Amino acid sequence: MSLKRRKSKPASDDGAEPSPRVTIESLRLSAGIVGLFVFVGAAVFGLERLKDRVYDRPEYNPPIQVQLADPPAWVEREGWHKRILSVVKIPEDQQWLDEMLVRRVADQINCSGWVSRVHTVAQRMDGVIRISCDYRRPIAMIQTANGYIPVDRFAVRLPEVYERVEDGTGWMRIVGVETTTPDVGEAFAGDDAVAAVRLASVLFEQDFAQRITAIDVLNFRGRRDKHDNHIKLRTVDGRRIDWGSAIGEEIEEPTVQEKVRTIALYFKKGSPQARIDVSVYRNGWIEPVEPAIHTADGSRSRGR
Repeated sequence: MSLKRRKSKPASDDGAEPSPRVTIESLRLSAGIVGLFVFVGAAVFGLERLKDRVYDRPEYNPPIQVQLADPPAWVEREGWHKRILSVVKIPEDQQWLDEMLVRRVADQINCSGWVSRVHTVAQRMDGVIRISCDYRRPIAMIQTANGYIPVDRFAVRLPEVYERVEDGTGWMRIVGVETTTPDVGEAFAGDDAVAAVRLASVLFEQDFAQRITAIDVLNFRGRRDKHDNHIKLRTVDGRRIDWGSAIGEEIEEPTVQEKVRTIALYFKKGSPQARIDVSVYRNGWIEPVEPAIHTADGSRSRGR
C-alpha cells in the first residue's frame, strides 16, 4: 500500500490573518500619533492662554496715544492739530498688539481729507502711534447752502462745516460760488470756485491777508451784470476793492503782481475811499482824498 504525500499550499497575502506582533505595533504607532497631536494641541492652547495673560499685563497693553510726527508750525498755530487727530477713533477695548491697529489708523487718517499723503504710521512700545503726513492747509472758507467749508489752495474740500465765519477772525470767506459742493477730500470743480481759490492762494501769502475778509464771485464773468467787476474783495474796515477778472482771464488789466502791490499800498497809506478799483490803472497808486475845509462863508474847499 502506497502513501501519497500531501502538498502544502503556499502562503497567500489575500485573506491571511495578521500577525499578532504586527497588530500590536500598529496600535502602538496609532496611539503615539494620537498622543503627539494631543500634546501639541495642549501646548498650543497653553501658550495661547499664557500669551493672553502676558498681553493683558499693563506693560504689554499700554494706553494708546496718537500723535502727529513733526507737523508744520501752522497746524498748531492755526488751531488744526486737535481737529486732525479727532478723525482717528480707537475703540476702548483695542488691544495694543493687534496687528491690524496700525492699518486702521493709517486708513482713517488717509481718508480724513486733512492729508494729501501718508508717509508712515509707526507704533512704539510705549503706547504711542506717530503719524507722518503731508497736510492740506486751509486758506479760505467757501460759503455754501449748508455753511462755510474750509478749502486748501487746490480747492480741495476739508472736513467740518461752520455755521458762520465772523469778521476779524483772519479767514477769507469766498461768497457767490454757485458750483456743486463736493465730498470731503474732493476738489470744487466749478470755474467760479477754482478762480476764487486761486486768488485766495495769492492773497494768503501777502502781509495784508488778515485784512481781507471776503472774496466775492457773485458776478463771476459778469453773469449778473456785464458792466460790473467780476471779482470783488471786502476788507475788515468795510471797504470794497474791485479786483477785476479772474487770474488768467484779464484783458487790458494790470498784472496780478501790480494789483497786489496797489492793494498793499492802499493798506499802508490808508484812504478814506469806500471803494478802490485795482482793475483799471496799471501801476496804480492810491492817493488819499484831501479833507474838505469849511470856510467862514459856508463854502467848502480842499486842503493843500
